[in-house]
Amino acid sequence: MYASEVEDALGAHPAVAAVAVFGVPDDRWGEAVRAVVVRQKASFEEQRATMEQIVAALGEGLLALSPRGKVVFANAVVGELFGAQGQLGGRSFLEVVRRQPLVDAFDRAIRGETISERLSLTSGGRERQIEVRAFPVGASTEIAAVALFIDMTEVERLQRIRKDFLDDFSHEVRTPLAGLRSAAETLEQRGLTAEEEEHLRRIIVRQVGRIGRLVRDLSELNRIESGELVLERANVDLVEEVVRAVCDEFRERRAAQPVKLTMRSDGPVIASVDVERMQQVIVNLIDNAWKHGGDGEIEVEVTRDGGDAVVRVSDEGAGIPSHDLERIFNRFYRLDKSRSQETPGLGLGLAIAKHLVLLHGGTIAAKNRDTRGAQFEVRVPTG
Repeated sequence: MYASEVEDALGAHPAVAAVAVFGVPDDRWGEAVRAVVVRQKASFEEQRATMEQIVAALGEGLLALSPRGKVVFANAVVGELFGAQGQLGGRSFLEVVRRQPLVDAFDRAIRGETISERLSLTSGGRERQIEVRAFPVGASTEIAAVALFIDMTEVERLQRIRKDFLDDFSHEVRTPLAGLRSAAETLEQRGLTAEEEEHLRRIIVRQVGRIGRLVRDLSELNRIESGELVLERANVDLVEEVVRAVCDEFRERRAAQPVKLTMRSDGPVIASVDVERMQQVIVNLIDNAWKHGGDGEIEVEVTRDGGDAVVRVSDEGAGIPSHDLERIFNRFYRLDKSRSQETPGLGLGLAIAKHLVLLHGGTIAAKNRDTRGAQFEVRVPTG
């Protein structure tokens, strides 16, 4: 009998194989058995290593418990979620997770129940929403229950963004739709003068434009918040390639409405930014200053402060009420609700600016000046 035959016998029926092997006292049988054992052990170790690689590569936490509540195996995700250091195998489940409700849930899984629960935990300095799915393993004597720990934080964040988008759009679109409906109904009436018809047409064009801007700005904001927008960074001089370019364009766009817009800097300020997106930030800040700054001067300052590039946009308007300073960057937030129809804009510009700055790893803040007006300060790393 050759080694392959011995291996077949071992796999098919150990008793038959024992008779076949030990019934004939031949050294060749011992060598054949040793060869089979070596191959099977190597195959077992290879399969075990493959399974360990698969478990380690899972994006979810995977953990198995013995009937006595000891950890049989757990991948690195479990340790990272619960802040457990070192080797987890052989330790009690409570020692690893330090949460009695989870221990109780696993006890039920060990007794034969399938468990699905949601929990909040702080891991890696941020709060996470974790879905736990535990189920019994009846076919094993070593493993009584297995659980998956699925991080639902990002899924819930995207669902919230989607819900906010739909809620915001449905709320904000009501006003222009009401204006369109009223204008259309009036146009259907007879006896209108040419001047009245022209006025109604201007209303329709204006409200359609407002809906278009609403869709564009909301889509832009949700792209940023959902992480779909990828910055194309380059080391540029913020003074010349961002701020001065925006100021020149703004003066051209407002040529019919002269704007006192001044710019000053201490020289070149180099930072790694997405030029188009950083220009968008400055445009939104200057546009906000122009809307709320009255007839005063708008000043844009570019400087360096330690490891930060700093851009400040100041106006000479009425300033910002103290209770509004923290909410000024919320979407659709308007300082003067009574003038919401008179003041152009949708209340999304500052929200977009905030998220673009955060995407650059920077900060944005608003404050009132000591004399008069408001000041917005943007900081982005120079490195």
